[in-house]
Amino acid sequence: MRQTGIEIFYWLQNWSDDQTSCFAKAKDLGFDAVEISLTSGPDTPIAQMRSELDHLGLSVYASLGLPLEKDITSPDASVRQSGIEYLKRCVEAASRLGSPILGGLPHVPWLHFPAERDLRPFRERSAVAMREVAQVASDQGITLCIELINRFETYICNTVEQGLEYLALVDHPAVKLQLDTYHMSMEEDDLAAAILAAGPKLGHFHCAESNRKLPGGGQVRWGVVKQALDATAYRGPLVIECFPNPNAETGRTVNTWRPLVKDPDADLARALALLRREVA
Repeated sequence: MRQTGIEIFYWLQNWSDDQTSCFAKAKDLGFDAVEISLTSGPDTPIAQMRSELDHLGLSVYASLGLPLEKDITSPDASVRQSGIEYLKRCVEAASRLGSPILGGLPHVPWLHFPAERDLRPFRERSAVAMREVAQVASDQGITLCIELINRFETYICNTVEQGLEYLALVDHPAVKLQLDTYHMSMEEDDLAAAILAAGPKLGHFHCAESNRKLPGGGQVRWGVVKQALDATAYRGPLVIECFPNPNAETGRTVNTWRPLVKDPDADLARALALLRREVA
């Protein structure tokens, strides 16, 4: 059975909030794991997180968003180098935390779109930088997972086809794809076909509905998702990622303009039960 996890910002108001404050809630609801973000990069309080994880018996998965001033796609070589060194330190932080992956957007700043018409050089510079970081990740036993998110949030890779092309540019086994059913519902013609195309390159998996609600509140056919994941032999976690509060910084950043849950904990418990029943 695949582990089930929750992206911890489901409950938090601000990106700067203490992520460990919700670990016990995740455990109480029955999750096997939490996904945390290295919101402060290498300065994230890893020891505090690790202590609470050990106390609760939770697994952990780490993600990040690449700061604009550390942009590894930048035409400025000094900015790229700063980003490479930053990512190497984040890999070391993920290793100390005990996460097997560093996912999210290590390859491009979130919500940043260059003015240039030709975006190929940006992808190529990103891939070259990621190859260098991947060697450090490999040495630390960490897999870098490139999340494929929708066109309104990034330009680098939106589909599995594009993601595989990007992996070919990186050309390192420590870099894989991270899929999210919300983003896939926007960008892919067929969710199952996309999962099958990712195949052994799939390193991490997010679960959310086509409307970014919790699993069970939209149009995703979870039985079909399970069949595709089984066919690829994916044994990683199923992590719910939803930002349901329109009045929180976390929700507004992703354009949550209406409440996506009625009772956060009760609705989440139902979504977890659905994943355990139909996908895990």
